[in-house]
Amino acid sequence: MTYEEKIPEFALQPAKSASEDPKEAETPDAQMIDDGFDPTPYDRLLVPAEPETESTVTSEGSAGQRQISEEQEPEQKEIEAEAPQRPAGQANHPEQELQLGAPGDIGKPPQDHNAPAPSSAPAEEAVQPVVLEQEETEAKPAMPVADTVKMVPLENTAIYNELKMKTAQQKLETTVLVEEDILVPDVKPDLINILSMEGKALLSSKELQVGQNDDGSVRVTGEVSLQTIYLPEAGGEEAISIIQSRLPFKTDWQAGASPMSSLSIGAKVETIEYSIINERKFRAKATVALTLTEYAEKEMQLFDSIRGEELQLLKETIKMSHVALRKEDSVDISEELKLKEGSLKPVKILKSDIRVVENHKQITSEKMVINANVMANVLYIGQEEKDGETISRPGFFQGKTDFTQFILMDKEENIAMSKTVFSQEDLEVKINESEDGFSLKGSIKTSVEILSNLEKEVVTDLYHNVKDTTYDSAENKVEAIMGTGMTEASAREIFNVPESGGQADKIVYINGNVKEAKSTVERGRVMVEGVLEGQIICLPESDDKKAFAIKQEIPFRGAMEVPAALETMKAESRVEIKDLWFDKINGKQVEVNASLQIESAVIEEKALKLIKNPCFVESSQTKRPSSMVIYITRKDDSLWKIAKRYKVSMDAIKEVNQMEEGAALREGMRLLVVK
Repeated sequence: MTYEEKIPEFALQPAKSASEDPKEAETPDAQMIDDGFDPTPYDRLLVPAEPETESTVTSEGSAGQRQISEEQEPEQKEIEAEAPQRPAGQANHPEQELQLGAPGDIGKPPQDHNAPAPSSAPAEEAVQPVVLEQEETEAKPAMPVADTVKMVPLENTAIYNELKMKTAQQKLETTVLVEEDILVPDVKPDLINILSMEGKALLSSKELQVGQNDDGSVRVTGEVSLQTIYLPEAGGEEAISIIQSRLPFKTDWQAGASPMSSLSIGAKVETIEYSIINERKFRAKATVALTLTEYAEKEMQLFDSIRGEELQLLKETIKMSHVALRKEDSVDISEELKLKEGSLKPVKILKSDIRVVENHKQITSEKMVINANVMANVLYIGQEEKDGETISRPGFFQGKTDFTQFILMDKEENIAMSKTVFSQEDLEVKINESEDGFSLKGSIKTSVEILSNLEKEVVTDLYHNVKDTTYDSAENKVEAIMGTGMTEASAREIFNVPESGGQADKIVYINGNVKEAKSTVERGRVMVEGVLEGQIICLPESDDKKAFAIKQEIPFRGAMEVPAALETMKAESRVEIKDLWFDKINGKQVEVNASLQIESAVIEEKALKLIKNPCFVESSQTKRPSSMVIYITRKDDSLWKIAKRYKVSMDAIKEVNQMEEGAALREGMRLLVVK
């Protein structure tokens, strides 16, 4: 194969000046040059730009004059069709970029190291053929050549910024099965049927500290406080009876806790099952769900620069949530809860349920003000005078009070969210001395957690304008609270009295718990849907009927506005029963109503890429980059990707191509890249 076979014919012709006969520019050779080479980018670079009403640039070259209108820019397929064909034996790959070579190589033919030296037209008068690249391709040499690559570590000259923050990480949940046979106390009547069984999980210690050499396992001890309402064999005031039980549990939980971290453990009775063995014994089986939150100091090394080297850095502002404050305080409660007129005079409390729900709060730079409601449901034995005779029977009381608590705190900024948890284990309901109501006394422990958002500028990519670089990267998952919301929702359901119960006379007990709740995020909104499990105990009208219980699910739904919410984010919601009451419609129907308070936080999760171990890469076969390139943008291109590929700054690309600040790249754009 001869040299002439490899060089396009038009490249071997002498260059023609612009003053020659224009007709000669219409020759096939000239037409080939015109179709294959666009001198417009050179004019843009070398000739001062003049204001134009249209995106048209005029260029003079050795093949005559040519105009290209960007408004009439041909499609990519058309450009490929106009590209000159290489002579036989030479690869003709479609490519995405126009390789124009170094400024001193303009007009020179492509080099062929295996071909003899040219003997025809001077090289400086030859025009280089245009190559369009669709994908990056690299010509393979005929014979493999050894390439020596050397990595030059830069860790000693790398500069990092240290970020310290306290994080709260929710670990996996685990469950503990508590099963035990329970005897009916001797002072209690025989058991016929169980109407209701409820339990609360109480932990010996909710806060634990992990040591330096601990293996990450956690020993959790506690008990289930069980309240069983049952139907006794006797009648009269013993229409219902109750048994209080405590079932201990212990477990060694392989939670994988980090050394020197603080742990907060939560426990909740998830399910309760029971079976009657005989009139003096029954079996209870409770499933306790344990949750663990790990609070640990987290350190991150954020890459900043390399000492003595000028790098191009891609930076991103990352928002991260961290625990700014954890504090516990208590408030004393002493309230008298009066009975409504016509209620039974209490003589013995069978069962009491206390619920504390936050009403509203206000946070300033120095303190937090919390207002909350305390609700008490009391099942008791009461007395009344009827026809000169004292009659004892079950009664039900619902009372409510509120309190305001001030919690001092350090000055905090950028507060994203606050969590409040109440513990009412030290509260107790008693019959007051005048026996016209109940007294609520004790203390409430309030645990507060403040989460703040940090904003940090993080280097996520880098390159050097001259040297090849590489680095390792480590991913860290970070979360940021983008917004919070609170709303109230109502739920209502009709409970139908079963045929076996006859007609309902009085409702002596009501209770409920949130069985499930699911949050979905829409644009600017959070939707929370779930199920509330409600239960009532009724006394029948007929004396030949026994007390009975009705349990039923009550669906609920709530929505709140959170402007920053997006479908790609997740929501964490907490649903509390603010109030629960009933209205008897008739002997066969009871309406149960609930007022719910829903609080949600919208969270954005990100995988933060941290740069570490930067290195320079030295190669024995480093390819000399093209000094000028026309790059045709792809669909997912960014200015950073293009600048990094050709080792130039983004500002240089914008300046050469007269790009406005903030202008977006479009697929198929031609960018002139000058090294």
